[in-house]
Amino acid sequence: MVFLKTQGRIAEPKQPLRRSPRDGEYRPPCIHYPNCIGCPFIDIPYPGQLARKRDIVVKALAAYPSLNGIDVPPVIPSSHRLGYRGRVKLVVRKNRDDVALGLYVPQSHRVMDISSCPVHPRPVTQVLHYLKRKMLELGIEPYDERNDSGELRYVDLRYSFALRQVSVTLVSRHASLPQGEKLARALQRKFSSVTGVIQNVNESRGNVIWGNHYRTLAGRDSLLEQVGHLKLVYPAGGFSQANPYTAQKLYGKVMELAGLRGMETGLDLYCGVGPIALYLASAAGSVWGIDDSETAVDMAKQNARRNGISNCRFLAGDVAEKVRQIKQTISNVDLVVMNPPRKGIQPAALAALLEVGPAKLIYVSCEPTSLARDLDRLYDANYRVEQIQPVDMFPQTKEVENVVSLIKN
Repeated sequence: MVFLKTQGRIAEPKQPLRRSPRDGEYRPPCIHYPNCIGCPFIDIPYPGQLARKRDIVVKALAAYPSLNGIDVPPVIPSSHRLGYRGRVKLVVRKNRDDVALGLYVPQSHRVMDISSCPVHPRPVTQVLHYLKRKMLELGIEPYDERNDSGELRYVDLRYSFALRQVSVTLVSRHASLPQGEKLARALQRKFSSVTGVIQNVNESRGNVIWGNHYRTLAGRDSLLEQVGHLKLVYPAGGFSQANPYTAQKLYGKVMELAGLRGMETGLDLYCGVGPIALYLASAAGSVWGIDDSETAVDMAKQNARRNGISNCRFLAGDVAEKVRQIKQTISNVDLVVMNPPRKGIQPAALAALLEVGPAKLIYVSCEPTSLARDLDRLYDANYRVEQIQPVDMFPQTKEVENVVSLIKN
């Protein structure tokens, strides 16, 4: 199951063609097949999935003559193909006399329940099943956007593979969530692994997931995970890579392509809670991280202290504005790494980046189409692709992450 990384919205994926396997054919490891649209590649053996993902990248690049001739190597596989999702976001809707936690059925307001999903860690599945039963017992009404009724809109579960802990965020329609605290206490009594239950309040109509206000119903409002040598704490609602096993490979590839020698100055744009900046800091002179989320930047600062890293600074605000601010402070930037949302780097941020004019860029992207568009723009600004490496962050899906290094001509 995968949700697209859009601007806080749950996208409704298109319905792929499905067929049941014949005798002797590969049988997908999912009870929802062939009806669920969350994992469109789950009926393909894993080597075939990787080949198709490479083809997706090749096709995206082929749309731009400036990118012709770029060699796309095989996709780096995920070490875990099932049970890998450390982040699970599900729609909550009423389903007759039951509660559905899952995905929208395409072109409808119906939700298909996927609370038993093979890409979810088992502890997450156990919490989801109990959550459904407890909602019915406590009379907590799922939200229905058609008539703006009910209370609970989405559930967001974050799982720490390092600590085997679960953080639960409940997204509600109103600030008052009747029985919310009872539900939170029940979850913590039932599961010692549930470290916190948080409420996010989203009072707008529509399919935007997150509101601006959080409150802790029980326990802690954040969760610690280990990625490589880093211990990272993530706040409720904050972005994190869903697959920590592949994330470690991704950050390792960024370090390899950066080729740092110990004295360089680097920028990390769209830094989130700081994993890439903190990786770079181990081999750079100094690193500046920028993100438009104050919550993420506050957590990045804490993560730097937690890992004993003192050569990182983090700034919260508009990326373009902060890049220009840093340019006034630093005479030379050697490296810029950017990991923007699916839609790609903002034009203003790209313009500010080009004013800085670093010798090397590293672009991390979860969307090949917007990546290819931005690489074409960078080509026009005299940057050429040195190397591209796709990695599999989401086995069983069409999604493919890429790391690209560019050098200035």
